[in-house]
Amino acid sequence: MINFPQVSFIVLTLNNHKTIRSCIESIISQKYSSFEVLVIDGGSNDGTQEIVNEYKNLNVHLHEFAGCGIGKSRQIGIDISTGEICAFVDSDCELPDCSWTVKMVEPFLKSTRVGGTWALGAYKKEYPSIARYSILQHPYRRNGIPELVDANNYVEIGTGHTLLKRSAILEVGGFPDFKSKEDVDLTCRIAKAGYTFVYVKNCEVYHLHATTFRGFVKKYERDIKAGLKEKRDSGGENSCNSGGSSGAIPFFMSNMLIYPTVLALYSIIKDRDLAWLWHPVVCSAKLIIVARSFLKIKLMKSGKKA
Repeated sequence: MINFPQVSFIVLTLNNHKTIRSCIESIISQKYSSFEVLVIDGGSNDGTQEIVNEYKNLNVHLHEFAGCGIGKSRQIGIDISTGEICAFVDSDCELPDCSWTVKMVEPFLKSTRVGGTWALGAYKKEYPSIARYSILQHPYRRNGIPELVDANNYVEIGTGHTLLKRSAILEVGGFPDFKSKEDVDLTCRIAKAGYTFVYVKNCEVYHLHATTFRGFVKKYERDIKAGLKEKRDSGGENSCNSGGSSGAIPFFMSNMLIYPTVLALYSIIKDRDLAWLWHPVVCSAKLIIVARSFLKIKLMKSGKKA
């Protein structure tokens, strides 16, 4: 009989009353021997906490830490967890089936050097078009990813639906207190410590990533600001050889109007989804955000010199 390790599900939430119930129910329906659910709430006032408390008799524990950033909140979840494996699932996610946890844990049983397992996001047909687009346009989905990821071929691995070995997290110092990209920073350090990440196929998680264009763009802007700050702090050098990085010229070429329009038309035919009509609009927004961010940095530098 296989002795599966205990898993601690860590779910961060803030005013997610529309999605938190389906997220929790997909977790507690898992056919897994031993797990706990830790919901780290940032101070919700929309009924989210009341929904979570409905499941308190099913080993679902609500912990409120108002005002904490996302990196600190994830670390709080680790500090109060008891499992050997920490499963990070965003509050707008829904696990696809009751055997998801077993399939995601199995690679850990095969090697002590497996530091994490991860899966891509998926969408339901009834999701808003911008939510479907946010999944379809992901570069990993379009370009493919290796099954095994380490420091030599590292690609950015977030924690929307990712399992990490708790001892590996603690070994590298845990999550930084960042507002964005805190998970990429951590998984990069875990890879550099000699661990391997396993991409688990056919375990895609339904992820209602963005429901409005404004929300989609706001998250992208936050990530851009975090990326620029990281480059400034590191002197322009990446801590890992990230396959997701690209230069300024490829970025501007791929986001100019003609190329995004052609790609959108091709992808509509390929994926049979009109959600790709968002692509030219989103690319134009990206150009504006990046240009505005660089201009702000230039003005800040000019002010310091003066």
